[in-house]
Amino acid sequence: MLSAEPVDPSRFATMMASLGPWPGQGVPVAVAVSGGADSMALAILARQWRHDVMALVVDHGLRAESRSEAVQTLARLSTLGIPGRLLALTGLARGPRMAERARRMRYQALFAACREIGALDLLVAHHAGDQAETVMMRRRAASGDDGLAAMAVATPVADVRIVRPLLGVAKSALYATVRAAGVAWVEDPSNHDLRTERARARQALAHDGTHATRLLVAARRAGAGRMAHDAADAQWLADHARFHCGGWVVLPAGLAPARLLAALIRVVGGRDYPPGHEAVGRLAHAPRPATLAGTAIIPWRDGQWIIAREESALAPPMPARAGDVWDRRFMLRAHGLAPGWMMGAAGAVASWWPAGRSRSVWPARVLRTLPALWHDGQVMAVPHMGLRTQDCAADAVFVNQPPHPVLPGAMFYAPDGRPC
Repeated sequence: MLSAEPVDPSRFATMMASLGPWPGQGVPVAVAVSGGADSMALAILARQWRHDVMALVVDHGLRAESRSEAVQTLARLSTLGIPGRLLALTGLARGPRMAERARRMRYQALFAACREIGALDLLVAHHAGDQAETVMMRRRAASGDDGLAAMAVATPVADVRIVRPLLGVAKSALYATVRAAGVAWVEDPSNHDLRTERARARQALAHDGTHATRLLVAARRAGAGRMAHDAADAQWLADHARFHCGGWVVLPAGLAPARLLAALIRVVGGRDYPPGHEAVGRLAHAPRPATLAGTAIIPWRDGQWIIAREESALAPPMPARAGDVWDRRFMLRAHGLAPGWMMGAAGAVASWWPAGRSRSVWPARVLRTLPALWHDGQVMAVPHMGLRTQDCAADAVFVNQPPHPVLPGAMFYAPDGRPC
């Protein structure tokens, strides 16, 4: 069993050093703090590790007392010399898939705050107990070897890296850390709601510490395997795949191995989850034109294939505002766009392709999915094709930022291999 003594600050610092490099003085490292004992312990340890930390406290607004608890948490952090920000979620309602919706909104708010304060890293307080629960739930769901790797110690997501330095630390050690610091915390009653699968897994593991230890060993073994697979997949992509900044990918005659094909379809489709194993397996075994999970698999020249966005699945047009994302994949960067401009799919190529310009090498059904700027019902710019009218902001571009990378680039166990 892991020790219930407070976490040693020097061991924590050693662990953090192994997860670097970290930004220099003046650049904050963000810490997600719920107010519970786990995240308060992480904030305490992070502040002992370095001066430049910023706590981000999310108020989900689902309980009447949540706002006062968030304010109280910020006050407690202040006594520790930790500055904080309150991030209030709006529009989160109870109902189906609430936990999933809350998680998505929470991380969107956290990432936005990281960008605002200039933080490149976000520390979160998942610990050994959380990891064991995750492995147990994924075993029950038959998630496969990749799923059994459970949570990664470090995961790059868009322009922020999520770091979980406490995955080798028992919850009891975190309680001891907070008590030793003389700091109070908030207890969330939803953590003990046995209507949730995680609470039931937590209850089961509370009575069998040996089983929890075995699950953690299994997670490390699966994590090492997943990192090896990811390295091999990265090499395959470098050798065989060609990515276009307009959001599609060109693959060789045999498409790609099923595991990679699923990841590519997820990214091109802007989805949170990969398509079903069976459908992907059939495509990988016998490539053919198809539509799947918001993408179109299109035969191209010399036996190659294009995976592009499916036209019928594209998001509708929306107001063109700098920093907003269209179709979950393209962020607009622009200055000087007046109200009334819209962003959406380029649509019919004949309406915007300049007369006299040579035909594009890309199929029209692919070009129609490109992001474009519209005004008064007319396409004014298709930046990926280098096309824009004089009325369009010269610096307007769309940056392809899908919600997930093809490969996570994640570290699934701590470099020193020991709990801190």
